[in-house]
Amino acid sequence: MHTKNTKRLSALIIAGSIATGAHAIGPGFYLGAQAGATNLHNTTQTVQTGLASPATQSVTPSNTGIGERMFMGVGINKYAAAELGYTHYAPSTYKTSPSAIANTPAIRENGVDIVGKAMYPFESFAIFGKLGAIMMSRTPSGSLQPLSPTAPRITATNNFHPLLGAGVSYELTPNWVTDLSWTRALKGGGGFQNADFIAVGISYHFVDKYCGQFLC
Repeated sequence: MHTKNTKRLSALIIAGSIATGAHAIGPGFYLGAQAGATNLHNTTQTVQTGLASPATQSVTPSNTGIGERMFMGVGINKYAAAELGYTHYAPSTYKTSPSAIANTPAIRENGVDIVGKAMYPFESFAIFGKLGAIMMSRTPSGSLQPLSPTAPRITATNNFHPLLGAGVSYELTPNWVTDLSWTRALKGGGGFQNADFIAVGISYHFVDKYCGQFLC
């Protein structure tokens, strides 16, 4: 009788642990979005004022703002995944003092990335690292462009850059995961500086409700 009760109690404890414990997200496709602070680290530029004097002004930009990233990925197992994403960075803005032009000179940057993601789970939490590449697009606008209508316009510059990152995630449910992360696109040719993104994200994983909890 005692043995039967012990077995029943053990079964109840195991069932309760599965129901309320860690949600080990299984392999499968997922979609997500992130939002947070970006920093393009762009340097001082010569801005055309549109005035006779001074015709130009050396301006240090404001490099920070709110950016967003949309991504999709596939979980290979609980330790590895691969992602494809698009990041919109807040532009670097160059304001003359006093303001001499109607528009605000800016450098706008966006990127398409492909990364590998390595994870180490601790129950519902996991730490992760990312490594891959990003195609960055960089477009100067406003009076960073030539004011003369006959002068050649500056077109967007596109360059591949290494991308790395790290963060921590938390499994809200067997399908929903939130994360806090930092990523950096490393500087390179075309005038690109380091581009940082510190973000909070949410993703939905299309995994089996039960297989994601050690039952398969």
